[in-house]
Amino acid sequence: MSDSKKYLLLQNDNIISYSDENCFVNNKEYKKVEGDTRSSKEIAEDLKQRIYTDFLKKSYKNIVVLTAAGTSLDNGKNMGRTRDGLWKDCRDEIKELVKLLRPCNNNLKNIIKSKDIESFLSHVILYEKLNGELKDEKKESLRRKLEQKIAKVCDLALDLPSAPHKVFLDKITSRKSNEPRVQLFTTNYDTLFEQAANEGGFVVIDGFSFTQPRVFAGKWFDLDIVNRDKTRLKQEESFISKVFHLYKLHGSLNWTKKETDGKAKIYQQDDKDNPLIIYPASEKYESSFEQPYFEMMSRFQQALRKENTLLIVVGFGFQDKHIQNVITEAVEQNPNFQLLIVNYNTTASICPKQMEQLFIDVEQMYVKRKVNIVFDTFKDFTTKFPENKSYLNQQDSEDERV
Repeated sequence: MSDSKKYLLLQNDNIISYSDENCFVNNKEYKKVEGDTRSSKEIAEDLKQRIYTDFLKKSYKNIVVLTAAGTSLDNGKNMGRTRDGLWKDCRDEIKELVKLLRPCNNNLKNIIKSKDIESFLSHVILYEKLNGELKDEKKESLRRKLEQKIAKVCDLALDLPSAPHKVFLDKITSRKSNEPRVQLFTTNYDTLFEQAANEGGFVVIDGFSFTQPRVFAGKWFDLDIVNRDKTRLKQEESFISKVFHLYKLHGSLNWTKKETDGKAKIYQQDDKDNPLIIYPASEKYESSFEQPYFEMMSRFQQALRKENTLLIVVGFGFQDKHIQNVITEAVEQNPNFQLLIVNYNTTASICPKQMEQLFIDVEQMYVKRKVNIVFDTFKDFTTKFPENKSYLNQQDSEDERV
């Protein structure tokens, strides 16, 4: 890959990039129209926008969204954390553990140098399996203290109007009533999308019962909500608008597990000390085979196998192999599948480092068929996401009938 070029859009038949001097389409210099005073970056941004707006205006029967830490970073003043940021916030807890892990071996030294909190937690877990639990002077678990700090740092309040989550939900769910519900999967522990749904008057089908206390069971994902009066008039199901499915692949800060009548049940309720989440460690792959995570992953795999499906990936670094493998399988095996990755990083260019399995030629930046990658933040992507005019017209017609 040329270091002088910044890549903004990658498709099987469209590559948009620019340098300080020129704009490039499919790695060939784009000829400016005479009198065009825009910079090469401005021209490239405009080309990128036109191409992927047309792409998003196409009709897709099934829309699936996968979000990760990158969407929480776009939360105004209450922004989420990068891995480096998480390391910084948990520095005191990490230092306590490092003291008891002495003498440092080369592996631990490299982990500390790279500030990789996932590798650090994995190292601690392995150490404790071999040597017993690491405790402080009060006999409290130091690993538990670190995990609680991670959960605390990830507990975010939605910062409106800065956060784009509500607008994103408005746009992505603007579909005809006879089309399947949007399925939103996230690896985030925070409740930003739930808060946005509350603000926007959405109904969230999240796998928990509609009675109190809310208890998890996979069967709740199979239900939907219809308007009974309109259904009687039309003699057909009249699905209400502003409903989507939410699947939290790594758990949530408002989930907890409790023993009830001798059985372990999962409840949707705040438990600051014991939230049900998969902490960032190598064991998260194993944890994904336990409930409720197994249900979520199964649904994700099923969703990507359906015909005419668009998967939009936002803020995901492709470092979770179990999720990465499901996406790669869909690209390779599902003939009616399209993948759109919203990629944003500090290089100001699309970075293929964690996505090489989706490329034909990394050096030339050629992606596989059905793969589309665009360089944008979550907020910019949401702003540019095209409104569904047919849905808006349909809503106007229904309002007139009422």
